[in-house]
Amino acid sequence: MLEAEEDERTILDYLNTNERCWRAVLQYVPVKDLIRTEGTSRRWQGVVLQYFKEAGVHITIEEYSNEKEHNICRLKRSSFKSFESWTKKLGSLVVATYCIGLRNLEIIKENCPNIEALELQDVQCGAPKQLRRHNIRDNFKCLQRLTLNSCSMPDSCVNQFVADKALEGLKFYSCDALTGACFKNMNLSNLKSLEIDMCSGFEAKHMLPAFDRVSELTKLKLSHISSEFLEEIQVGLDKMPKMETLDLNDDERMRGECGQQLSTLTRLKHLLLAYQMFDEDIEAITRCCKELVTLNLWDCRSMWRPSVKLIWKNAGARLTSLTLAQFDDLKDADIVALIRGCPLLTELTVTGSRQLTARLPARAAAARRAAAPGRVLQLDLSFTNLSSDLCVEDTDADGPYPDVLRKKYEGLNIICF
Repeated sequence: MLEAEEDERTILDYLNTNERCWRAVLQYVPVKDLIRTEGTSRRWQGVVLQYFKEAGVHITIEEYSNEKEHNICRLKRSSFKSFESWTKKLGSLVVATYCIGLRNLEIIKENCPNIEALELQDVQCGAPKQLRRHNIRDNFKCLQRLTLNSCSMPDSCVNQFVADKALEGLKFYSCDALTGACFKNMNLSNLKSLEIDMCSGFEAKHMLPAFDRVSELTKLKLSHISSEFLEEIQVGLDKMPKMETLDLNDDERMRGECGQQLSTLTRLKHLLLAYQMFDEDIEAITRCCKELVTLNLWDCRSMWRPSVKLIWKNAGARLTSLTLAQFDDLKDADIVALIRGCPLLTELTVTGSRQLTARLPARAAAARRAAAPGRVLQLDLSFTNLSSDLCVEDTDADGPYPDVLRKKYEGLNIICF
């Protein structure tokens, strides 16, 4: 009889006799995989949820998950029952999630007291009182980062929701009803990251006064908004002494006037500019921003070849990523000089030139081997006069230099479109 009972025991019975045993096993299984299996049985569900809680697992609920992320729970946008069920199950373990509509927000508020990052998607709200009872200060005490994605609400609703909570991160994406007036009453004393993307209604008259209260800001991203807004906003850049990441992207490729303002940002590490930059701007930025490691310039039409020397001479020892787009004047010698002068580069993108020759790949590979032996450089030559030849795959294809440009070079990975 005892032997029969012993034979009926499952692996769960053995694991449950020693908690450290099954914890040791489960810690190697990604959270998303454990979640997929918890529906096997109620007993296994209890094991999984107990492990999550006792191991202190922090879970992020996302609509689209990165398969490389370990603690991600992906819930489909259309599945409200799945969202409600899993939010209730995981409860206090959830530290980041998204919300579609006010009904989902109610569920999150009731079940997830430890939320640190929240994204509101497609929330429609016309009256401030609708969000007042959900305000962050009273209902999301641990919240540090807030994203509004495609939300239709006035600035007054944002004020009611944020209340006087001092957030670390704010992101607005495709929220055309907002003007930026909400910043007037916000507590910005602890704001470290601010992103505004595809929000055509934002006005500089509301944002500039706010810049006097964001001295802790380390990341600012302004993309695809009105050129008037970006033109005026440049004068406030020198009020952010702790800035490390700056992304100013304008589809109209306007003339930038921010070279001198940027030169005051001595802690700047990552810079992306879509303005038309001039040589004097490059000189000021590379000379004064002594911690710069990534420099992406997406409109170099107003720059001349001497700017290349300024880049590698002033910042070459630190740069790991460099983009020089629409640089029509660039020649082989300039690219080779950059590779030699920037030994830490892992990515170099050059577009627009029509003066490159078939000898460039060999010269670039030789320069790379000399400057950083054993390190691979990704060289993007898309939209240059060489790109069509570099893309040739048919060995019998016509072209001025097909055989030379197909050759593989040690330390160099050429990309082209």
